[in-house]
Amino acid sequence: MTDQAKNDAQPVIDAVVVGDAQRLLRALRGLAKALPEVFIRVTGQLLSTKQCESVSAVCFGFGAISDFYHVDGKVFGAVYTDTFLLIRQAGPMGVGMAYEEVRKLVLEVRAEYDETVLKKAMQLKESLEELDRLLSGHSFADSKLTSMAHADLFKGQALLVAALNPIKRE
Repeated sequence: MTDQAKNDAQPVIDAVVVGDAQRLLRALRGLAKALPEVFIRVTGQLLSTKQCESVSAVCFGFGAISDFYHVDGKVFGAVYTDTFLLIRQAGPMGVGMAYEEVRKLVLEVRAEYDETVLKKAMQLKESLEELDRLLSGHSFADSKLTSMAHADLFKGQALLVAALNPIKRE
């Protein structure tokens, strides 16, 4: 993660380190609203139990390491200590939280976020219908171009809703 993304994710990391479920819930919701691209990356790290014990220092420059450490059914903050030349050893930091509790909270906030996005996509259709109605009274709009735009916009909205279809995907 870049330094800025790590700073943005810090409230989530802190909540896991101190083992506070309510704090984690608030931090995840805040991150989802403020920075969706960081939110999806951080929640992915929280859900992924794949743990790299040793990490090349080069990975730190690319942001390819997790801020979380998974061990024995718990999630901790991750701390990386130098071991050999350009190799860092991962280890747990803080009190941590049970993985199942973290998973439940992450899936809850992801579902809330996904529902918000779907609602926005549905509202887009209403806005397009209103725009279509308004265009019919516009004094100099080219009817052929507005007709083409209408078709493309409504197709785009339909494709967006299809992309957000809540079919279970793994």
